[in-house]
Amino acid sequence: MFQRAINKFFLEWKNQKKRKPLVVRGARQVGKTSAVNLFAEDSFKTYIYINLEQEDNLALFTRMSPVRELVQAIQLKFNKKIIPGTTLIFIDEVQNSSIAMSQLRYFYEEMHDLHVMAAGSLLEVKMKSEGFSFPVGRVEYCYMYPVTFEEYLSALEETETLHYINSVKPGKKTPAEIHDMLMKKFHEYLLVGGMPEAVARYTEIKSLIDVDPVYESILTGFKDDVLKYASIAKSKYIQYLVEHASKYIGLPVKYENFGGSGFRSREMSEAFDVLEKAMVISRVYASASKQLPIVDNLKKTPKLLYLDTGLVNYQVGLRTEVMNIQDINAIYHGQLSEQIVGQGLLSQAIRKNINLSYWYREQKGSISEIDYLISSHNRLIPVEVKSGKAGTLRSLHNFIDESRNNFAVRIYSGVMGIEKIRTPNKKQFTLFSVPFYLLHRIEELLDAVLGDLLR
Repeated sequence: MFQRAINKFFLEWKNQKKRKPLVVRGARQVGKTSAVNLFAEDSFKTYIYINLEQEDNLALFTRMSPVRELVQAIQLKFNKKIIPGTTLIFIDEVQNSSIAMSQLRYFYEEMHDLHVMAAGSLLEVKMKSEGFSFPVGRVEYCYMYPVTFEEYLSALEETETLHYINSVKPGKKTPAEIHDMLMKKFHEYLLVGGMPEAVARYTEIKSLIDVDPVYESILTGFKDDVLKYASIAKSKYIQYLVEHASKYIGLPVKYENFGGSGFRSREMSEAFDVLEKAMVISRVYASASKQLPIVDNLKKTPKLLYLDTGLVNYQVGLRTEVMNIQDINAIYHGQLSEQIVGQGLLSQAIRKNINLSYWYREQKGSISEIDYLISSHNRLIPVEVKSGKAGTLRSLHNFIDESRNNFAVRIYSGVMGIEKIRTPNKKQFTLFSVPFYLLHRIEELLDAVLGDLLR
């Protein structure tokens, strides 16, 4: 096991005075259980792990019991004394019991000094299919995604590299030889991806071919797990989407005949809904907003993101191309670079479930698009995923000209830098260029750069 960034959030939750039970949400195999296990090992004297996929554990929740009776039953079953403040109870695969989900409210109302966590891979799917939910206002949520580049380096015990990328300042220029070395490591991460089991296997043997069974097992698990809660009639659409969605990352989604399937719009749209609730895919919605708040146009075609680049590379067969090309933007028509940036932006949203947006503008004979829109310091920030010179960012220039914005971000394969740019219409703005390997620090870096600009 290796440390995950979410463990810092777990520790903050642990130290709250009147905490709610914490529900960890995320796709299957993103490392929820391992992260909680490591947190428990480091932070509690007593740890009780309740896996509701096991019948004898599930039997604890056959009826709604008074919470203190339930705690007594848990003590007896696991032969461990439960002491508030020093004991963590973790209910895993909680979606298997509506009673367990409902019981969480009573832990909050009657034993809020007891640390209780829960997790499950198909919570949203289960809740929609069976019509129940967690008690409103009685639980807290957090969200977990695949391993980031920072966590990948931690798994490989690359301590010096990790220290460097986490300490470099926005105004400091990275020497070319160090930048090249960091990009090489990021390419390796791009190949392996962020599924924890795949990362762990790769750190042991350094062979991608030997990681293939891990990818195959994860993909099979997606199909098997999600299909538990889908009718037989709908199962073929979900299965098709699991197998083919990775080919269309970064592209607009058309449900009718998606991927040449011959399937109707309604059935494919429902399949997208199921896999998005299972957090296997994400849709990036179009927005014409030029200032906050970001308002999505749900009638406009969304773009598609898959859970993880490692799974994409395995399914689509991109690994040779990734290994042999230096510029990430040149791989798979730029789709893989949009995928990894979207994946990175999502992974920072630990405290809330977010939807990403992209900017579009349609005029007669002209379409402009910017890959992502984010907010920082009460500003709407356009984020372009590019490798070209600053002067070639046509869509970004259009956005700057038409908005009150004078700041933009470019994620690319070059070194970090801040420069003043003028659009063809002579409007000046600040372009903050961030290399892919610093994407996990984008919020922190924006705080520093925007803080200086606003002072």
